[in-house]
Amino acid sequence: MTASPFDDIRALASAPPAAGAAPALDQSDRLAEISSWLTAWTGKTPPAVNRPVVALYAGARQGVGPRGYARDRLEAVASGGASVCRLAGAQGAGLEAFDLAVDRPTPNAVDKAAMSEKECAATMAFGMEALAKQPDLLVPGVIAAETDMIASCMALALFGGEASDWTDAPDLVVAAVERVREEGGLDDPLQVLRQLGGRETAAVAGAILAARIQKIPVLLDGYAACAAAAVLYRIDPALLDHCIAAHVGAAKGHARLLAALDKRPLLALDIVDEEGVGGASALALVKLACEAR
Repeated sequence: MTASPFDDIRALASAPPAAGAAPALDQSDRLAEISSWLTAWTGKTPPAVNRPVVALYAGARQGVGPRGYARDRLEAVASGGASVCRLAGAQGAGLEAFDLAVDRPTPNAVDKAAMSEKECAATMAFGMEALAKQPDLLVPGVIAAETDMIASCMALALFGGEASDWTDAPDLVVAAVERVREEGGLDDPLQVLRQLGGRETAAVAGAILAARIQKIPVLLDGYAACAAAAVLYRIDPALLDHCIAAHVGAAKGHARLLAALDKRPLLALDIVDEEGVGGASALALVKLACEAR
């Protein structure tokens, strides 16, 4: 059999620690649920979050959103002018922003695959670098234009239904997914990721997988981050046992995707842009749960 660039990713996904055995959670209330979730994955009793990291992955796509959008947002984060900077700082969280070649956009998914298998696998591996900071909780998020479009394409490809279930712009989503269907790429979640997801989504998927292997809890940020998580869920639902949904946003398909992932959001903030704002906000609730154990 010919080796695939995805072979290493599949090997990592096939045997995570405690595979198939989700830790039992105290679900008597949300604070108790959060507290027991942290204890189960960090081994700390009482639970504590001392080194949270918000990791943002920036990507761009041809013909999607304003030109230079991701570059502008990266500069806002670097200067401390983005909302997530203040929110992360208030929670004592580290903030990392990764430039995934935003000046070299990936193709529009309506026209062709966003990445080759090699590029997608390499980008997932790059996303795992967020764990180099040794966080005890990770909040992966996306910086990109029109993230709901990317997420809805992936959600439709992974879970089916009607395009209008996932987005308010169904025609473009149908066109992208039908192109992938014709190329026979809908049966493999990793092919869905490399066809439709973009570099930023691939990097988030890699970060979530690395956190699973290292037993680090994850707060899922917005619609696009949840779409990245959905790729892993379709490989094996146990790959998301270490994740809690931070919030549900305003994008039409976000709540539906969380239901498909069996994740109940901690907050409902109606956030339009992602960029870690929902995840950093939910981090405050997670820290309170540590005190209310």
